[in-house]
Amino acid sequence: MQSEKLSYPGIAGAVAGVVGVAGVYASWFQVSGAAGTLKLDGTADMSGKLGLAMSIALFAFSVGYVLLDDSRIRRALGALMTFAAVVVALACVWGITRADGADLAFGLLVSALGSVLGIGAGLLTMRDATAFEEASEDTEVPAVAS
Repeated sequence: MQSEKLSYPGIAGAVAGVVGVAGVYASWFQVSGAAGTLKLDGTADMSGKLGLAMSIALFAFSVGYVLLDDSRIRRALGALMTFAAVVVALACVWGITRADGADLAFGLLVSALGSVLGIGAGLLTMRDATAFEEASEDTEVPAVAS
């Protein structure tokens, strides 16, 4: 990073990705029966697999946002972060609708919390990328005529 400053929205996006992954591997559904309670993690359903993939993508885009300093790339990564977080939120809603009589478990709430944090971080990174671009344009050295 050229600016030598930490990008806190990018770090928040990475944390949101980790929270989303942790929520997917926690139990999303639980079914109570005579033999006891069966807890299923998010990867037992297609909605959880989608949430897992997008949580990993959210983490990867956030790390890229923190490490890279080109303003156009940062703006694109901020948009991709926001998109990935929205898809994680949609996967959580899809998981709620696919419960089919099963009770919802704590992991689904954790993934939804990670998606909300990721959406906020993505929106902040897009704002931060615009400010970073304006600051870099102000500090450009004028060309010398030869």
